[in-house]
Parts: sequence; C-alpha cells; structure tokens
Amino acid sequence: MAKVLRGAGNAAGLTATLVGTVVGAGFISGAELVRFFPSEGFVSFAVVAAGLFGLCFLLLFHAGRKYGGYEGMLAGVFGRFAPAFRAVVLASSLVMCSSMLAGITATVRDGFGLREVFPFFALAALVLLYFVSYRGVKGIFAVNLALVPVILLFIAVYAFGVPYGGIPYKESDAFTSLCSVVLYVAMNAFLAAPVVCDAGAKGQGSAGCLLSAALIGFCIAAVLANVTNEGAGALSAEMPFLYVVGKSAALGRVFSAVCLCGILTTLFSSYYPLHNCVNGKKRAPLWRALLCIAAFLLSVLGLKQIVRFIYPLVGGAGAVFLIAVAVRERGLLFDEQFFRKRDDGVHSRRQHAQDKGGCHH
Repeated sequence: MAKVLRGAGNAAGLTATLVGTVVGAGFISGAELVRFFPSEGFVSFAVVAAGLFGLCFLLLFHAGRKYGGYEGMLAGVFGRFAPAFRAVVLASSLVMCSSMLAGITATVRDGFGLREVFPFFALAALVLLYFVSYRGVKGIFAVNLALVPVILLFIAVYAFGVPYGGIPYKESDAFTSLCSVVLYVAMNAFLAAPVVCDAGAKGQGSAGCLLSAALIGFCIAAVLANVTNEGAGALSAEMPFLYVVGKSAALGRVFSAVCLCGILTTLFSSYYPLHNCVNGKKRAPLWRALLCIAAFLLSVLGLKQIVRFIYPLVGGAGAVFLIAVAVRERGLLFDEQFFRKRDDGVHSRRQHAQDKGGCHH
C-alpha cells in the first residue's frame, strides 16, 4: 500500500510540474495560444497538441530513465554535439524566465492596476526563485503541487457555457495551423526536457506524462473558447484572457492572482536547468545571481514582444532537439527489449520441444 501511495504521489507531482511548466504567463493569459493556435476549429488542434505533448513527455521520461537524467541523456543521444544543444537549452530557459518576469510586471500593471516605477514584484519573484531552487526537483514539485490545482480550478470554472466553434478572425489553412501547433508543443517540451528527464531517472510516475498532456489540452480549449467568444478585442489584447475576465474588477483581480500562480510554476521549471548548469563551478552562487540578473534585464522587452518574436525561434530549436531524440531513441516508446525477451522465450521453448522430440515451431 505504501508503495502504491508513493507511486501515486510521484505521478501527481510530475503531472503538476509538467502542467505548471506549460501553463505559464503566456498560456493562462491567452497571449501565446492566440499566437500559435487558429481562432476557428481550435478544438481539434487542442486534441492534437495534447497527443503530441503526451508522446514528447513519455519519450523524454524514458530517455532520462535510460541515461540517468538530463545530462546523461544529452551525452548519450548527442555525443560530441551535446555542449551545443546544452547551450541552446540554457538560452531558451533564460528566454522563458525573462518572459515570466515580464508576465509578472504585466499582470501587476494590467490586473491590479499598480503602475510600478521599477518592477519590484518581478525582482521579489527572482529572490524567491533563487533560494527555493536549491531544493532541486523536489522544490519544483512542491511549488507546482501547491499552485497548479488553483490554476486548473479557475480555468475549469470558465470551461463551460461558452461555444467551442471559434470565429474566423484571420485567414489560415489547416496545414499552416498544424505546423504552428507542432512548433508550440516542441517549444514547451524542449523547455520541460531537463525536469522530465531527471524525473525519469528517479522513476517518478510516468503516468503523469499522459495525465498532464490531457489536462494541458483541456486548458488550451477552455482558454481559447473564452477568448474567441469575446471577439477581436480579446484576440488583439496583450493578455486576451484577462480582457475576457477583467470586465468585473473583482474577477480581474482573482484572475491576476491565478495568473501569478501560473507564472511562478513556469518560472521555477524554466530556471531549473540554469541553476544546475553551474553546479560544481567556483563561485556558483555568483553565477546563479548573474543568470537571474540577465533574465531580469531581458524581461524589459515585454511579454508580447518576447512571445511574438522569440518564442518561434525556441520552438524551432525544440523541434530539432525532439526529432533528434526520437530518431536516436525510437525504440523507447515501443519497448523493443520487451519484444526481444518474448521472442527469446518462444525460441527457448521451441528448442526445448525439439529436445523432447516434438520439433514444434
């Protein structure tokens, strides 16, 4: 019983962490969903995205289990090219951290109506991030287990009573939309790779990969249904979902608080590889502080600009990364070793039959 409960707890922790990694400022505000998903017929694309998330998470989880974590996976899959891919992952993580900090500033400004001369709230989040990250994956699991249920509950409240057909706000064909969705999944799975691989090395509940993918697909459809139902005004806003909810000042503040929860979950997961990259180096605390400062300075660009111009580049890098892992480790999802063991068993029984004079195949 204790083993079952421990397994369920690990799966719940991984589920919350993966949902929290994806459902950040750009997601819950609707900004990145409007950027990557069509405004009409989005439900089918949300289903496709959920399926792709599940496959990517499982692939990375099993690769991490095979190679003993994220660093082992990079060395085992990419060999001499591992340092280049590691650098791209770190740069992408820095971009994601900066976008979350920009999201904090935008939420405080638009959601709570506080005009900061200096982004003190983003700076305070950085200080919290710096110290909690010393707990590693356990710290990330704890933060996400506390905050992700709040995010899911809020989205679930708005998931019903709105049409899911969408509106033809902009011209787009199915293939272009599909490519955009694939790019979006690749970006998020790429950024989640360090956490997923390290969770796989610890055997922390592979069922969480599929459950998190289903929850992410549900959230995509629910947020887009509300935004498209509101019309062009919401679709062109910097924070589309806030535009929908913010008609009531009280609900706008509740949404802003939930949005901050989403920002913090993604911020912690995005910072995780940056924190680990300086492990074992001299003056590691100073290097971590410099990385935080770099993310803070990049956040000055603003959430909308980062989502519009930098996210697609990260998505392209993520697609290359995931294709390379899938080609190199294509047997992981189909468990070739399992089939080989079954085949060996059949052959051994056949030999036994021959020894007894049966000669059966």
